[in-house]
Amino acid sequence: MDTVITRIIEIEKQTAAEIGRAEDTCLKNIEAHRRTLDEKKERAHAQTISTENDRLTQALRELNKQTEEASLASARDYETRFHDQALVEAVKEKIVAILLN
Repeated sequence: MDTVITRIIEIEKQTAAEIGRAEDTCLKNIEAHRRTLDEKKERAHAQTISTENDRLTQALRELNKQTEEASLASARDYETRFHDQALVEAVKEKIVAILLN
């Protein structure tokens, strides 16, 4: 009877050891998978931020270009009006007319 009990205890120890090793292996695999997923998530976040920053930078460049073009057009328009003698004379006449009234 002692041999049967000893054998059962030995089998239980072996089984517990195998279960412990299997649990350790599973925990290591889960941890490795979690790290892989975290790294993948971080790369995705970084890529998303980078893409958005690139898009915003391009949008700002385009807006700056449009602003500069509008400013140049405005300056040209101002210069054109300033050099338009007929317009200058008309403005002078209006100013004189206002002053004389």
